Amino acid sequence: MPAKIAAPAPDATADFTLADGTRLTARVRRSPRARRARLSLAPDGGLLLTVPGHWSPSAVDQALPRFLPWLERAWQRHQRRAPEKGLPSAVVLPLPGLEFRVETAGDLAEGRRHSQARAHSLLVSQGARRLLLLETPGLLRLFGPPEDAALGALALRRWCREQAARLLPPYLLHLAAREGFAVSGVSVRDQRSRWGSCSRTRPDAREQRAARPRRGVSFKDFLGRLLGGKSENEPANGAAVQNAAGHINLNWRALLLPVPLLEHLCWHELCHLRQMNHSPAYRAELARFSPHWPDMEKALNRAWRDLPWWALPGTVPDARNR
Repeated sequence: MPAKIAAPAPDATADFTLADGTRLTARVRRSPRARRARLSLAPDGGLLLTVPGHWSPSAVDQALPRFLPWLERAWQRHQRRAPEKGLPSAVVLPLPGLEFRVETAGDLAEGRRHSQARAHSLLVSQGARRLLLLETPGLLRLFGPPEDAALGALALRRWCREQAARLLPPYLLHLAAREGFAVSGVSVRDQRSRWGSCSRTRPDAREQRAARPRRGVSFKDFLGRLLGGKSENEPANGAAVQNAAGHINLNWRALLLPVPLLEHLCWHELCHLRQMNHSPAYRAELARFSPHWPDMEKALNRAWRDLPWWALPGTVPDARNR
């Protein structure tokens, strides 16, 4: 049968029917920055249709048919790659060089008896379902319903995020200090589609007063300094840009990356503090610290696609995601 499409409903979704009868629903997001419609397929199978904010419902409807050929191919690839929804036998953390075996070890009551010993514990719940994770050296034991892989995945995600919050910021700050980057803070988050992000730190009142124009300084130069750029009288690599401070967010899943790839990710974000774009100047800056950056960028994209099922964004609803 031919593929079909249903126009976007008022609740901001669009339904697609593939040639084999499979029905898929995409969430519709309006973006004032989008210039054209774009359909994306997340690792967990979720569909997102991004459209320009000014588009009418009829314009969105007219754009849908052109996505069907791509969606047919993309969905088939996704089905072939779809990981088995089971818990891993081990979790490997390359940065500290540690591996933890994962075991289902009994019911919740038994886990509470074991938690009296010296072990780090983490209790997760979804509705009435609860599971206790106990960490001992080299071992993660899960106490709860053994058939509930989703709850076990939630426990592993929260445990990994705790480890990431402890390990990733010191690692990035060490690299930053070594090469003279000014970082005001590092956060570990649960981004759904990116490994990291950064933002320039807004100057405080004293810095703004210091930036006020003085006699002999043109307004154009002053404005350039205030906006973080360079003035006509400053060198190309002026100190204002070189020492620009900023805040960096890292995805907790970066803790699962091989150390060389994690290091590249940190340089990628740190270099954005000096060049808030992907211009040739930014690429030249990145090449100073990560000479093989084109290969590393491709490897980061592959690593995102190859995330284990339990670590995929959106696999397990979590109120603490943000």
